[in-house]
Amino acid sequence: MICPKCGEKFDYYEPCCPWCGASKPVEEPKSAGNVSLMEESQEKEDECVTFESKREHDGRFEIVRQHVCSILSLCLGLFLFRTDDMYFLVASLLFLIGAPYLFFDTLHSIKIVRKVKCYKDRFVLCSCFDERAFSFDKANRPEMKLSVFEGGYTIIFRNSQYRETFIVCERDFPEVVKAMKNVYGISAE
Repeated sequence: MICPKCGEKFDYYEPCCPWCGASKPVEEPKSAGNVSLMEESQEKEDECVTFESKREHDGRFEIVRQHVCSILSLCLGLFLFRTDDMYFLVASLLFLIGAPYLFFDTLHSIKIVRKVKCYKDRFVLCSCFDERAFSFDKANRPEMKLSVFEGGYTIIFRNSQYRETFIVCERDFPEVVKAMKNVYGISAE
């Protein structure tokens, strides 16, 4: 911020100019008449409630690391399988069994929703690598399924157009899952 009296720069959060002691100029609030329709719609667009996951999930680096480890485990298992020694054969089987487990765990981690933004007309689900909006409209309803998973209800959203899956777990977002069940009319089977 620039001081109106001496013209020196100072930090915006300081109450007065440190060089001349002049008080910080008061910002004038915007009048309703000067706001354009574009700014007004953008302000309404920004009105949302954001929910963060209540649990810690694997980050991007951890997911990539798990994926690479599953590929290396598969390669190592196939390499060791060709030997005649029983010790290497058992180790090979362990690597071959562990590779699909790591791979499918990684796929599941990618699909878990980490953040939900609730707007007036849609939910925006944010996973580790992707973000997609799901409308409240009956015409644009996403394909979804409610299941009991991990000790609580889980809503699985599938977007067939983009071949994406988002998993919203009740343990992560209890109030959001309750709201989604009401909005989309999902009941426990």
